[in-house]
Amino acid sequence: MSASDGGGKSWGPWHSVGEYYSIPTYWESEIQSALPANRRKAIIDCTLSEGEDMVGAHLNWTTRLEIAKRLDELGVDEITTPIGIEMRELRDWIRSCRRAGIKAKICDKLVSVVLPIEGNDDWKPRIDARIECEPDSLVLFSYYPQISYWSDFTEGPFTLQQVIDDSQRIVEYAAGRGVEIVFSFPDSFRHRIGSIVALSRAGVDAGADGIYIYDSRGQSTPRASYAICKAIKEAIGDKLLYVQHHNDLGMATACSLAAAEAGADVLDASICGVGDRSGTAALEEVAAVLYAYGFETGIKLDQLVPLARYVEWAFGFECQATKPIVGWQANMEEGWGHRDPDDPVESPMAIAGEVLGTPFESVIGPNVFGKIKITQAPGVHKHKDILPDFMDELGIEYDDEALVEIERRTYDALLSRREGYIRIDEFEQIVRGVLDNLASPVTQ
Repeated sequence: MSASDGGGKSWGPWHSVGEYYSIPTYWESEIQSALPANRRKAIIDCTLSEGEDMVGAHLNWTTRLEIAKRLDELGVDEITTPIGIEMRELRDWIRSCRRAGIKAKICDKLVSVVLPIEGNDDWKPRIDARIECEPDSLVLFSYYPQISYWSDFTEGPFTLQQVIDDSQRIVEYAAGRGVEIVFSFPDSFRHRIGSIVALSRAGVDAGADGIYIYDSRGQSTPRASYAICKAIKEAIGDKLLYVQHHNDLGMATACSLAAAEAGADVLDASICGVGDRSGTAALEEVAAVLYAYGFETGIKLDQLVPLARYVEWAFGFECQATKPIVGWQANMEEGWGHRDPDDPVESPMAIAGEVLGTPFESVIGPNVFGKIKITQAPGVHKHKDILPDFMDELGIEYDDEALVEIERRTYDALLSRREGYIRIDEFEQIVRGVLDNLASPVTQ
């Protein structure tokens, strides 16, 4: 899967628009042959459910609805309902979304049901009440103690077969009533893989339209997520597999890609990764990496940054500068960054911004006067002549005297900057001011 420029240099599809954001090894047949034929992946957004699990977070009705509308415009396939609201609020919320013209499915996620074997008499009315709220999909969550799955059902009150039998009763009761039923079970990833597959198969055999699994503690690795999702898809066939990864160990995005590679159909993510503890897979990261590696999501990538800014405001936080995709530094470097003068023009500089359709931004910061000027060997890189290079690109003529003054004025301007850098348009103003002063000096 490679092409040549005719001069013996081999470029791969990663050097074509829409594809060069990836690395060449990914396109080797050994990897590509293992990927699913269906490259369309749906996104279910959990900003409103996981986001309000953040410490101190509680959005008002108007803000929730605005986020839902923007998510719909972004192109997500499903939106989860806000967490911890009463039946009356849930029904009104779903109706408000429909009145607002939201086309994405509304998912009532994580409706926990205590197993009937425990003598629970209210599980049917509980399901009835949620269905009456008319969500598009309902995620039913069989609840049983942690000791059960930690011990692979060798300890605790129930055997695996008892859990399977009761879970099937629950799914059979809910199925076929005008709402898509998705079956789930607690801390899915902390079950042994044999139990995961058995529970998943039991759910679809009972009539579930899909299976929802969770890496609830953010402990999974890409290899483990791939193995789990591959095994489930082999068991459930064309039924939908939903996957959520928490980010406690910083691997949620990587694990989401692995799940997609294994055949998962729907990936769970939230804007800016909002959620309890370290949050969940960040939608902007998942959408960008899937695009870079050849999957389709329907997400309008150019709307991710504006929506992230709104979510920051809504939840009262600011993403760190280095946050992938939406951090303020994600598409910016001092000087020319890592680009070499003879790099092909299509070679990406900042993946984050360029995937979203935003050009890489060079800025002038203290490294232009320090690290860059000192560490780069002569002739190796453009960094040593960065200010003259910028002026050449701006079409500005200057002499040695002007250059000395321009460097001094630029350095002085940096000292007063809280943000620590100067944009190129601001640098141009400094340059033209210096040149004007030299051309028409002020006499004392």
